[in-house]
Amino acid sequence: MRGLFLSGIKCKPSIWSRTDDLLSHLSIDYVEYPHSVTQEANSVSDLTKWVLATYRNTPYDFVVGHSMGGIIALELAADWGFACRRIILVDTNLKPANPFYRNLLTPRHMEEYGDELIQVMQAEAPYYREELRSSLQADFDYSSYVRRASQEIYAIYGDRGQHGYPDRIRDLCLDEDVAERISFAFVEDACHMPMMENPQALAETISNIVSGT
Repeated sequence: MRGLFLSGIKCKPSIWSRTDDLLSHLSIDYVEYPHSVTQEANSVSDLTKWVLATYRNTPYDFVVGHSMGGIIALELAADWGFACRRIILVDTNLKPANPFYRNLLTPRHMEEYGDELIQVMQAEAPYYREELRSSLQADFDYSSYVRRASQEIYAIYGDRGQHGYPDRIRDLCLDEDVAERISFAFVEDACHMPMMENPQALAETISNIVSGT
């Protein structure tokens, strides 16, 4: 099984280093957006077009997108006919979510991984235009991609340490028809970066989705 992994804004493929060995039974291509591309990108669509041009001729069984990468994955499928069977979103907000989802790491993981993550994001920040950052921060709605994509769509979110929180799907603020198109899963004791906070659980969840179990 071959997959394409798309990272979020200001992130590099190194964020997946803790899941790499755990997913070694899969053939994975990790996408790194060139600075020459991100420096000119005003919207997510600008990055989507680069991914399409670079990877369209490689057959993939699934695409995994973290945060902004999930939006790219959906746009590839909905607007460009990118061929794959499954799309897996990892902590991707398609519309502005409620405060439950507005945190990067749990307090414990911030102490453990915060410096490492912030260092990567600060190093990448100068290569991203404000227009692109703004398109992911307020008044956005990428949920129409879900309506138009023909693939199976899965979404994995960190549970923010609140196991069984009853409003965790409603707090994504998705229209009912969009939420019904998505199969949801939650990784315990993780926030926006489950590949760092609970890599074992995230890898198991991705593996189960890919294998259809």
